[in-house]
This record gives sequence, C-alpha cells and structure tokens, in this order.
Amino acid sequence: MIDALFDLLGTFYQSGDLLQAEWIARSILQAIPDDIVSLQLLGLVYYRTQRRDQALQAFHAADAAATGAMPARVDRSLQASARCLQAASGHGATLAGAWYELGLILFRLRRYPQAMRALHAALAARPGFGKAQRAIARITRCAQSGGAVPDRQPDGSKRPCER
Repeated sequence: MIDALFDLLGTFYQSGDLLQAEWIARSILQAIPDDIVSLQLLGLVYYRTQRRDQALQAFHAADAAATGAMPARVDRSLQASARCLQAASGHGATLAGAWYELGLILFRLRRYPQAMRALHAALAARPGFGKAQRAIARITRCAQSGGAVPDRQPDGSKRPCER
C-alpha cells in the first residue's frame, strides 16, 4: 500500500499536479504521524506552491523527527515511517526528481544536512544521477567554506551558496 502511495505521489509531482501530490503526502502523514518522508515531500509541495512559511514548518518538523527531537508516538509508527523511507527511496523514476528538487530547495534555505539526505535519496532512487552528484559536491564545498562557494563572481566576490 505504501509503495502504491509513493508511486502516486511521484507520478502526480512529476506531472505537475501539485494539488494531488499534496493530498497524497497529507494522506500518508495522517496515517503515519511524524513521517519524515511525507513531511519533506509535503514541504516541497508547499514551497513549489508559494507557501514558504508552511514549507519551512514542514522542513523543521521533518528535521526534528529525523534527529529525535520529537517524541515518537508509538513503535508501530516508527516501523511504518521506516517503511515509508524504504518505499520512497525505491521509486527511482517517479521520485528521484522530487528528491533532487527538495535537495536544491533545502540547499537554498541553508539546511545542508537535510539537503544532503534528500540528494542522497535522489541518488539511491536513480544511481548515477549526475545533477544530484554535482549538488552534493557543491553543498560539501559550501559547508566547508562556511556558507560561500570558493569560486568567484565577475566582480571578484565569493558566490553565495544559494546560487
């Protein structure tokens, strides 16, 4: 069942039907509260539909759930959440692009650990995904340089990470 929901979510997202993608992500989240994957993908949909505050709340909740800052409701919920992560990373063609876009958005928001997790999920879903590999390298450079990419803009100033 979870596999089918993530297939649908990926299909709707890929086709640009963000309303349906949001509905699927909310349905998964309703069934499995505090699920990291559906929180992240819901945040992505919010961001793409110009609801930045809601997106940031979803990203924060996903980060809190991933780091254990939010108490787990029950062991069963944790098992279901782990199953969601496994299902979501197994859908290469349908979710790799969403994971990649999520990684870029989180990168722009300077949420580097979350961005790295999303981009690694894109690579897991589509091995050899060149854009995801390049984004991972860029985030690594940004994190090492304290938030600025070492290459320079035409005026000689450092290029900010979010570009």
